[in-house]
Amino acid sequence: IRTFCSQPGELAAGSLKAVISKKTGKKKSKLEANVVHQPNPLDQTCIHPESYHIAQRFLDLIGGNANDIGKSEMQQKVNVVIEREGIEGLAKSLNTAEHTLQIIIDGLTQPEGYDIRKDFEKPDFKRSIVCLEDLSIGTVLTGRVENATLFGVFVDIGVGRAGLIPIRSITEDKLSKVKKRRSLSLGPGERVEVTVREIDIPRSRITLDLIRVL
Repeated sequence: IRTFCSQPGELAAGSLKAVISKKTGKKKSKLEANVVHQPNPLDQTCIHPESYHIAQRFLDLIGGNANDIGKSEMQQKVNVVIEREGIEGLAKSLNTAEHTLQIIIDGLTQPEGYDIRKDFEKPDFKRSIVCLEDLSIGTVLTGRVENATLFGVFVDIGVGRAGLIPIRSITEDKLSKVKKRRSLSLGPGERVEVTVREIDIPRSRITLDLIRVL
């Protein structure tokens, strides 16, 4: 793929990262030809590439190794540190948000090949609303959390485009009192009831307001 600049470019979409490099026409040296690029163990987790540096600092903090992801040894080390410092204290020491740290912890402790979708409950989508144009301001819908970010969570509401619940809309009074939470956040797979706050059809953007967690 050709780029418009002289420097190699890097594109990132979710957890899929593509590195674009420009051909220089130079022959590879024997040293370059023999270099074997080892895959990053974090690529097999739910941790976003932009949080890899935080995950590595957390591993250093607990004395863990990325090659032990999903093993009982990793879970034990994580538990010891959490019991000693707590999620809030750890997040502050790593200079990150609590829900970001929780995603990192989940990614490091979930077994290899773990699929977070296996326990998902299917939301009850409205049959009359199947695309962006069917939405209107104030419509109440149910959906399923797809992804959590620093600025909010994306929710599948059945229109082919996930809507965003801004982080400021996620407050303690709207979260389920049944489920024990380590932080004030929503995780992938959780079912929620939302109302449509803004619709931007040209840019295919939907802003939602959280009503409650189901």
